Amino acid sequence: MLALDTSTNLGTVAVTADGELRAELAARVEARHGESLLALIGDALARGRVAKEQLDLIAVGVGPGSFTGTRVGVATAKGLALALARPIVGVVSLRAIAAGAPAERVAVLADAHKGEVFVAAYRRTADGLVTELAPDHLPPADAARRLSERPGIARCGSGLRRYPDAFAGLDGDALPPVFDAPRAALVAALGEARFTQSGPDDLALLEPLYVRPSDAKLPGGS
Repeated sequence: MLALDTSTNLGTVAVTADGELRAELAARVEARHGESLLALIGDALARGRVAKEQLDLIAVGVGPGSFTGTRVGVATAKGLALALARPIVGVVSLRAIAAGAPAERVAVLADAHKGEVFVAAYRRTADGLVTELAPDHLPPADAARRLSERPGIARCGSGLRRYPDAFAGLDGDALPPVFDAPRAALVAALGEARFTQSGPDDLALLEPLYVRPSDAKLPGGS
């Protein structure tokens, strides 16, 4: 299985086999995922000693997060799935971040730019993560008000670093920055669980989860 996520400034790729992590690589590339992702995938496959023809499933983080970065990741994953005729499954990137957070309940706050954050909240149960707050985009003050209704919830994400004052008064722990980005190994685990439960996504219909409209417009668009 190949898993990847490019929704943040940290590109991450993992290769697993029979549930075992064979290789996991990450590179802080800022806005240059298009220049580095294929090399990162090739390196992970080589380190994991898995040929691309041996892959059975591809999982990809679909955001929300960086619009350009997420587009690069989803397009690359779809291209590989098409070329190899393999199934693909999308994973919400905020959920993958929450899966790696050392907390029973966690809110993920990703910098959405334009004075907003992407926010989602999850609760860890024996059956996996349960969504308390579905992904949304809000000004930091509004996101803080939504989280104030959930006392004791931990927080992480790049939006927490961008707007620290907005979330400083909330009850619950602010986790260190090491938990701000998704791990590809967790994208793999969540993707495999989704695939087992509901099968693959439709390759033609799988798209990034933007939550809000993209800034990109076609020429002549309004």
